[in-house]
Amino acid sequence: MRRGTVSGVFSVRLDPQPGPQDEETLVVTIDGQEETMRLHEYARVYSVPGLYDEVLRRLDYASPDKVAQLLLSAPGVKPSEVRALDLAAGNGMSADPLLAGGVAELVGLDLIPEARDAALRDRPDAYADYVAGDIGEPGLVAGLVSAHGLNALLCAGGLSHIPVEAFAGGWSAFGAGSWLVATAGEDLSDPDGGPYGRYFADEVAAGRLADVHTERFVHRMAMSGEPIEYTALRARRL
Repeated sequence: MRRGTVSGVFSVRLDPQPGPQDEETLVVTIDGQEETMRLHEYARVYSVPGLYDEVLRRLDYASPDKVAQLLLSAPGVKPSEVRALDLAAGNGMSADPLLAGGVAELVGLDLIPEARDAALRDRPDAYADYVAGDIGEPGLVAGLVSAHGLNALLCAGGLSHIPVEAFAGGWSAFGAGSWLVATAGEDLSDPDGGPYGRYFADEVAAGRLADVHTERFVHRMAMSGEPIEYTALRARRL
């Protein structure tokens, strides 16, 4: 099968078999050839233009809209002044509602080069810069914050895939007043619910976070038809 050079004409079937989120599979057909892949095999899925968008559209993917809504409704936020790092940006779906809401500038960051390549292919004007790298890499986020004047860190759904220590190092590069908005399967409001719940509770107790808001919402539907609930968190660095 040709990858990365197709016209975007394909058909796709989703496997409704119940199972873990990272084991969900799909079958894509291009030029009469079928290939089965897991949705979380991002490099393979991103290689087919339009495929990831189509699958997530069918699954009512809501995290990008939730992140944009929470950021743009935060107290005192003016979209024209927001310069945000889009963490785990993938193929750039998370950029769409932010740009529609008038955000001034976005910088993408994702661990895999195929995500950057897909975003630049599918949404060439979405990002002022897009880096394939690890948020835990020393100096990486600090350099992006300095170069672009970033004042917000956003993560639509990918937080649970990032070690909390790496995330904490990247978030520490942002200045006072910066906003954080993220969604995750872990209950971010519960210090006993997982590593990020404990981390955010500790940050609040240490006086480093304020204006904390959390809410549960349906991140997307599973291929089996069941809702997948996440927590959305919004907070401001002190």
